[in-house]
Parts: sequence; structure tokens; C-alpha cells
Amino acid sequence: MNNENTHNANRSHMYDTKARISIPSYDALFAMIQSYFRVQLDGGDASLLVIGAGGGNELTAWGPANPAWSFTGIDISEEMLKIAQYKANQLRLENRVNLIHGTIDELPATDEKFDAASCILVLHFIPDVQEKLKLLRTINAHLKPGAPFVLVSAFGDRDSKELQNRLHIWKSFWLDAGDEASSVDEMVNKALMSLSFLSDEHIEKLLTEAGFTNITRFYTTGLFGGWMSTAAL
Repeated sequence: MNNENTHNANRSHMYDTKARISIPSYDALFAMIQSYFRVQLDGGDASLLVIGAGGGNELTAWGPANPAWSFTGIDISEEMLKIAQYKANQLRLENRVNLIHGTIDELPATDEKFDAASCILVLHFIPDVQEKLKLLRTINAHLKPGAPFVLVSAFGDRDSKELQNRLHIWKSFWLDAGDEASSVDEMVNKALMSLSFLSDEHIEKLLTEAGFTNITRFYTTGLFGGWMSTAAL
């Protein structure tokens, strides 16, 4: 293994480890989404749009077991996309994966629309509500009518006692994994609290305004929620 592959393998391992501490049911989440997509796509050839594909976990979770699926992944982080490409290469998925550095606006102009899309752990990094809505509307515009879409995001009313209680529970995941209390507090104060939290009602309103229907929250763990929906007909 050359130096670049070693670097990407180490970063991949670190990213995957942290994701599974932050979201203890991380693997179950991807398994649930796969089940939903499989039923909706009815076992045929399908093109999937992956927003926030850096890290490559959508590729590793869904690629090997679904040989008729192809993936177009977008991420603003070039370093994270290197991890995704490394995973695609390791799993020999290169012929079914196209990774794009940038935002959804970098998608090539085409009349072809996607059969499904995911936006997992991205929305809470977008501070402006109108920019969140713009992203969701653009995803909808790139989907075939009735195509399945899954959104996973941190959620909650920042000023509520309920979110503070969930924060305490979330911190326990890291403490139990061996992190020092001071480093966990720093992570909450500097990183986590910089995220753009919206209530679940507000997220569902944005999905509706973006044109999605059949909006259903199917997943909740710690600080994060997941919603299934379908693109406008």
C-alpha cells in the first residue's frame, strides 16, 4: 500500500469509528435506508444521487449488495472525497461511482434524472434556512417523479430543555468510548453547537416547501433524525 492509500485508509478508519460513536445505530440506519430504496426501486437498475458523499459510507453500505445501482456522489471536501474514492477502489466499484468535488450546482447539465437520492448528515452544516431550502429544492429537481429521498440531520430546538437532555445522552456515548470529559465538552461547545439545529417540525416544513411528499420520520437516535419522502410527481 502506497503512502496516499495508507493515509486514506487511516482517515477512513478514524472517520468510521467516530461516526459509530456519535451514532451508535449508524449501521442499522444505512441498512434501513437500503431496505426502503430496494423496495421503492423494485430491484432494477437505478441511479442514486448522494449529497455529502465524502467518507464513502453510502458506497460501502449499498454498493456491493446492489450491483444494479450506480452512484453520483457530491461533497465540498476534497479530502473526504479521497476517502470515498479509496473505498470505491477497494470494493471495485469504480465503474459504478462518479464523485464530484463541489456542491450540487456542479452536477453536469443533463435531462437524465436520478432514481433515488440521499442527504445524510449534511443539512445541519448549512447555516442559512433559505440555503437549506434551496438544496432540498435542487435535489427534488434532479429526481424522477415519485423517486425516494432520505434526509438525515441533527434536529431540535436549540433553546429547549429537550435538546439539552439529548445532548447529555449524546455526550455519554463519547465518555463511555473513553474520551476525556474536557474534550467532549469542548466538542459540544466549539463544534456541535455551531451546527444549525432546526426542530423536526421545521425540517418537515422545508421538505414540503421543497416539493417532497409522503414525509415520514423513520429514525431517531441521540441528536439525529431521519426522514423518508418521495419527489414531487
